[in-house]
Formats: sequence, structure tokens, C-alpha cells
Amino acid sequence: MERAATSGRVIPCLAVVTVIVTLGAAVFVEVFSPKSFSSFGDALWWAAQTVTTVGYGDVVPQTNGGRVVAVVVMVFGVAAVSLATAIVTSGFVARAQRVPNESDLADRSPVHESLARIEHRLERIEQRLRG
Repeated sequence: MERAATSGRVIPCLAVVTVIVTLGAAVFVEVFSPKSFSSFGDALWWAAQTVTTVGYGDVVPQTNGGRVVAVVVMVFGVAAVSLATAIVTSGFVARAQRVPNESDLADRSPVHESLARIEHRLERIEQRLRG
């Protein structure tokens, strides 16, 4: 998950998949519930508000086939929002947990510097004990 968050590729891919799902949902709802919307534009509006979990309720499919498409779009929308939130959160957590590198030493407090010296001494002791 950390690699996905830091690569920066997951969110654009998720956005593309969301656009594809939205367009597909509009097409499918026109096929399975042809009288629910007066135009393809209305079906597209419905799909966009459903996949983004806004769902005003001003336009809805009128047939069971259209409602099945709606359920799939709703589940995808909730999953997409959850995934995007998890990826962003994972990126923040991973960044906060990273071990500071040498350039971060200048920003350390005296306590951090002492701990770093102790850690370095322990590493040398362990190396002597091993070899």
C-alpha cells in the first residue's frame, strides 16, 4: 500500500476507472432502463452523481435492470472513495514513520542526537560481537 501511495500512479488510474464506470453505467442504464431518463445526458448526470456518492435523488432508474446497475455503481463509488482515502492516509503515515536520513540530523534536538550516538555505538558493539 505504501508503494502504491508513494508512486503517484494509483489515484490517476482510479480516476480513469471511475470515468469509465460512469460512462459505462450511463450506457448500461440506457440499455436496461431505457425510459428512466429523457436523454443520455440525464443518464450520464445520474451516473456521475451516483458514482461520486452524491446521489441527489432527483433522477433515478425506474426499472429493476436500472436499479441493478445503480447498485453496482454505488458499491464501486463507495469503494473508490474508501480506496482513495486509504491511499492518501497510507502515504501520510508512511512519510511520518520513515527513518530520518543524514540531512535530517541538523533538525534534531539534543535528545535525538544523543539517541543517534547511542544507536551508533550499539551497532559498533554488535559488529564486534559478531566478528
